[in-house]
Amino acid sequence: MIIKEVSFPSADKKLQIFGNLSLPEQEQEDQSHLVPAIVVINGSGPFDRNGDVPQMKLRLNTSNQFAKHMTEDRLKDRTIAVLSYDKRGVGKSKQKGDKSLFYRTGMMDIVLDAVEAVRYVSVHPRIDESKIVLMGHSEGAIVLPIICREVKKNAGLADIFGCIFYSGFGETLEKALDLQRETILADIQLEKGMKGFILRSLITEAGLIKQYDQMRKKVHAEGDPDFISMKCGLVKLPAKWWREHMAYDFEGALKDNITCHCLAITGQKDVQVHNEPCLPGKAAAIVPLAASIESHRPINLTHSLRSIDGRAGILNIQREYTRMGKLPLDAELLSITDDWCDRRLFGL
Repeated sequence: MIIKEVSFPSADKKLQIFGNLSLPEQEQEDQSHLVPAIVVINGSGPFDRNGDVPQMKLRLNTSNQFAKHMTEDRLKDRTIAVLSYDKRGVGKSKQKGDKSLFYRTGMMDIVLDAVEAVRYVSVHPRIDESKIVLMGHSEGAIVLPIICREVKKNAGLADIFGCIFYSGFGETLEKALDLQRETILADIQLEKGMKGFILRSLITEAGLIKQYDQMRKKVHAEGDPDFISMKCGLVKLPAKWWREHMAYDFEGALKDNITCHCLAITGQKDVQVHNEPCLPGKAAAIVPLAASIESHRPINLTHSLRSIDGRAGILNIQREYTRMGKLPLDAELLSITDDWCDRRLFGL
């Protein structure tokens, strides 16, 4: 595997977006052989090209493990290039002196930067521009239909060949937050002893709803701020990003804009997004114009793209993510993805 640091201009041309392009090793006699490419769209939060969150010292190792698998671990004649990149305001994708760049970034900024990533791989001399796939995880999966729409609007870019939805198919940000609130309250009820008593006293459904409503009010404050501060200024939130998510018709976007081959995987132990949209009957109705749709709900798969044997919870999720990040990506997830790639990209 060859890993090259690359860069391309952001959609607004105000900065360079930096990332890693992972390419299969190339034999001397195969100089003209073109390979498919997957562009990774990470989830919400300040994720870098490796699928980590540096400012939280959270190493999830999702994107880098995915790239290694697709580029190096597959059979030699079925390898796939992978582009993953630092979001605006993260890693090397920064503007000097602007510490709030990530928080001023809206959902459409993320979408349009992804289009520029597609543009970059489309003209790469080793990549087959007719076989470019988007892999979105969490929020990255939610925004895939908008990216597909924007790619279609760009003259000179071929339509996206395929979309891989990891932990976010048929979901919206607000539905995901509802599920997370329900899971927090259920987890608290299971806590025993003094810890459980204190948590049940401090965290209530009414309190969580009130906190969310206060956030919504600040997000929609007069003047439409790009970002807001919560908890006495200790926490920054991307207000522009929230407003755009809340206003967008994701159900319509999936129905109207997804015309490519699709793979959707959400685990049954994912406590951050609903897995029911991946039921076969529902999946087909969500993307009626798709060239094909294949969906799976692995029994033990979590949002971190790793599996667990016990009950999945959300109260200690950062600690769990730290532990999960040291593990390889789930074998069943990768096997399903490999089979789909073999059939769709290589006609096997």
